[in-house]
Amino acid sequence: MNEFIYVEDHLVRDIGEEAPPEYELSDVVYDFNNQAYAVHGFSMVLNGVEQPFSGVAHPDLSVYTEEELEKIALNVITLYYSLGVTLPVIETEYPGVVNKAAKEHGLQLVLVHDRGVVPHYTNMLYIERDGGKLYYQDSFTGFEDRVFCTPEKYGEDCIAIDARRVALPHPSVISALSRVDLDRILEALSKPYKSLGLDSGCLGKGSRSDILVYDLRSPLKQQPLIPEVLFRTPFKNLQPDLVLVKGDFALEYGEVLTVSLSKGIFKEI
Repeated sequence: MNEFIYVEDHLVRDIGEEAPPEYELSDVVYDFNNQAYAVHGFSMVLNGVEQPFSGVAHPDLSVYTEEELEKIALNVITLYYSLGVTLPVIETEYPGVVNKAAKEHGLQLVLVHDRGVVPHYTNMLYIERDGGKLYYQDSFTGFEDRVFCTPEKYGEDCIAIDARRVALPHPSVISALSRVDLDRILEALSKPYKSLGLDSGCLGKGSRSDILVYDLRSPLKQQPLIPEVLFRTPFKNLQPDLVLVKGDFALEYGEVLTVSLSKGIFKEI
């Protein structure tokens, strides 16, 4: 069992059973006394600025200015990070707004858009749509109705779970998605990283430092000392305690550390 993870910049630089003494001099050190689980961050297809209005049949977002929509986009991505979705794949009717917010605030996401509608910026990820076909870095990825799928239809052709109809926020992304086998869901939720060539989709040396930590010292997570029970319970029922995105803390014990939205932004629609 790995007992330490050393993160530097955007990558996991080292991982193993016994940390070298110099690692203890790092700027931030968390010691869980061997009572925590760390896993690779999640990725799935989600709504953009439409997310807060998912319960409204036909929301009229024209009442918002572009600047206000950008603030909503920031809030939405922050929400996804706090739920453990460290690489949201965003489908939205406002790709320009999300693209601008991501660029200006350094947000990590994959933006799905029709070809030619938004500029591409360095160090950002895009999937282009041409009819029903999707392209990543000018290479054909697959047909949209097969590449993005519901948990029940997850298979070899599917590279990302489509969770746009899932009610979020939820105590656990896993339980919100489906009752499908846990191992299968965990594989599906990291598959976009592998399919897009970002890393293997598993937490290890050289992987991206998108990490979810479940602190088992919490009374809510205390279970009989059976490894399988300890492993499965937090995922199925609770949000992570710590979320790292590109090596930076996005969530720390319920406190969101990324940009948040002022309450006054929402209007009658």
